[in-house]
Amino acid sequence: MLFRTHVLFGVLVWFILDRFVEMPGFVLGFVLLGSVFVDVDSLKSKVGKRLWFVAWFLRHRGFLHSLVGCLVLSSVVGLFNLWAGFGFFIGYVSHLVLDCFTCMGLKVFWPFGFRVRGFIRSGSWVEDVLFVLVLLLDVWLVFNSLF
Repeated sequence: MLFRTHVLFGVLVWFILDRFVEMPGFVLGFVLLGSVFVDVDSLKSKVGKRLWFVAWFLRHRGFLHSLVGCLVLSSVVGLFNLWAGFGFFIGYVSHLVLDCFTCMGLKVFWPFGFRVRGFIRSGSWVEDVLFVLVLLLDVWLVFNSLF
């Protein structure tokens, strides 16, 4: 999935959780960070281009694209602030969920070889439709929470 889809889906998940869990406002920032940080292992991603040296050590859709990576990194963030760790975890998981729907799929239970695959090709018209649907839901939730 593309950067923009991960960001909007992270916002959508935050909006939904915010209805059930009273969270400080800064948690949204960590949700957004978690939703895009996962792709730091790819030189093609916006985050990976900025932190290019990380891709030298990690294979794309390997350790970082797994629940193990999610728990490890979210725990590290959580050592500094529990809400930040929670937000990072939520964003991270939202990224993994979306990537499970791609044709390439994920080894969610890395290091085990089982791969979860979907039918969406990153950057395809199907992802564009998903992006627009998530955008419309986000806009609806923003207006719904304001009025």
